[in-house]
Amino acid sequence: MQTLIMVAQLLLSLSILVFIHELGHFLAAKMFKTRVDKFYLFFDFMFPLPSVLNFALFKKKIGETEYGLGWFPLGGYVSIAGMVDETTDKDSLAAEPQPWEYRSKKGWQKMIIILGGIIFNLIFAVMIYTALLFFVEKQYLPASSLKDGGVLVSEKAKELGFKDGDVILTINEQEPVRFEDLLPISVLFGGDYKISRIENGVATEKIIKLPSNFYKMYKKDMFAPFFHNVKVNSIVAGSNAEKGGLKTNDIIHLTKGVKITYFDQFKSILDSSKGQQIQVSVLRNNETKQLTLQVDSNGKLGFVPGYKLLDDKYKMQHYGFFESMKYGANECVKLFTMQAISISKMVTREMDFKENVGGPIAMAKGFGVEWDWYRFWLFTAMISVGLAFMNLLPIPALDGGHAVVILIEMITGKPVNEKVLQFLQNVGTIIILGLMVFVFYNDLTRK
Repeated sequence: MQTLIMVAQLLLSLSILVFIHELGHFLAAKMFKTRVDKFYLFFDFMFPLPSVLNFALFKKKIGETEYGLGWFPLGGYVSIAGMVDETTDKDSLAAEPQPWEYRSKKGWQKMIIILGGIIFNLIFAVMIYTALLFFVEKQYLPASSLKDGGVLVSEKAKELGFKDGDVILTINEQEPVRFEDLLPISVLFGGDYKISRIENGVATEKIIKLPSNFYKMYKKDMFAPFFHNVKVNSIVAGSNAEKGGLKTNDIIHLTKGVKITYFDQFKSILDSSKGQQIQVSVLRNNETKQLTLQVDSNGKLGFVPGYKLLDDKYKMQHYGFFESMKYGANECVKLFTMQAISISKMVTREMDFKENVGGPIAMAKGFGVEWDWYRFWLFTAMISVGLAFMNLLPIPALDGGHAVVILIEMITGKPVNEKVLQFLQNVGTIIILGLMVFVFYNDLTRK
């Protein structure tokens, strides 16, 4: 049942995102009076072989466009007249370009049509983040409220010069508004933190400089509010945490007789208990539960940690709508930038490609074994940004590959030969299929 829940969440999420992506292409094409022959969710053929097993579970022609639901549950597509893609009819391209065809449009119009899916995925992600902030989270922790006690810092932050109790005053001369703003995207390539620190009973101000290659050591959990409880955000399927009875939203209260007040404290206990069983006291729905959990050889239990603020220490601030939209857009920019940085680090072998690339199985596990709508939409937003980024890569058959061809045509002032386009399409399809096989294999062999 747990596997079915994970798979169902993944399929629903991808179906929504594919529909949004193809809708972007569709509306952009219609905007420039380009004929769209088909709009399908899933393929009505054996991808990538357009002439094999051609049938749909549902189809209906409205105007010049056939709308349908394919039988092959992988992606979807819009078939735009006069465009070279996986559904291209070679005979139709032999005729003279018609005014309603993609190939007869101006370069900038083609570019908008090609990038329409990517733009819609990004807009959709911003909409999700905006809704989650405004309707679900509703509140944020003002950075100003952290002046009492400062922040707890991770080991990585300590290596950079931060200490527990530091109060962060400005970042690159900008005063942070929310706790989440303590690690802005502007510091990925270096920056200055102005902090206040108590030394010998006296508050002194210091500047901590982040290196220009900070993106190599970036960790989103570098800071935490000083006063908090450790919360279980999600459980890894099949993990020791799940087997031991740990549940999502549990508050870890006591371990080995030590009161847990922040995650690094709990982590150090786990690190010293590798391969052992530990007794953990958790607070669940205002009831205390005693659990016996097995720590693995890496000092992990198998859950994603979070934190619960102490209500008597912090006063929350409500999100306004435009504030929610602003921070939603900021989150998308950060995710998109981190995708680009990760790809560059994998290309230069600073990050292991095999360890950092996940496929459908890894994504399904990310949704968790319980149907949590907040987590579902959060992951959907993340995947939407990832889908936009991947489609922007300059690989033939992807939107980015088509965009490169359009740029070449705009620079040279003449269209690329259609046989060359067909060849590039075939090469791109082979590359994409190869990547699909790799990520499936990687998921299956991942430890």
